[in-house]
Amino acid sequence: MDLPRAGDRTRQGRPVDPSLGPRILEAVIDVIAESGYAAMTTAVVARRAGVSTATLYRRWPTRRDLVLAAASAVGNEEKDVDTGSTAGDLRAMLEHKNEVLSGRVVTALLSLIAESAHDAELAGVVRGIVYRPTRDALAAILARAHDRGDEPAVDADRAALVVVGSIMAAAAFRGDGAEVEELFGPADIDLLVRALTRT
Repeated sequence: MDLPRAGDRTRQGRPVDPSLGPRILEAVIDVIAESGYAAMTTAVVARRAGVSTATLYRRWPTRRDLVLAAASAVGNEEKDVDTGSTAGDLRAMLEHKNEVLSGRVVTALLSLIAESAHDAELAGVVRGIVYRPTRDALAAILARAHDRGDEPAVDADRAALVVVGSIMAAAAFRGDGAEVEELFGPADIDLLVRALTRT
């Protein structure tokens, strides 16, 4: 039987609305995307989410905890698809990243990456939510390629740098100051697949 976690009930013993958590984390991403990491405060997030700051503190005792929870929620979007071919697997991964990382999400990640240059703990978290999941997904794809007898052009670490670097470059330079609604077009995905498969 699952035990209730700390923060699942208010001080009066009433259950916390389960929709609040996702709504609050969405508000964190919105605020960071619009105003940057430095401008994100618990008060601003609470107003955006339509909750009290006390509600935030019951779940996330510090601003850092709140940011890390929102960042981790973004990082949990990775998924692995076995299409039967290495090129197909890579294409599916890149198309999925297009879906989950475009718009305000990747804008917020850019802000967190910039801030992480001055914050070692945040840098570790950003690495954990951006680089490692991509590297792990690529490692699974390349392992299947090896099992099929394919000869991948790169190892998972280098492939992850290429993919993550391409995502960040597209977000930083393709939007002209506005949100990027699509990181990669079909030609971009074709180019990345060819680079990673040596085809």
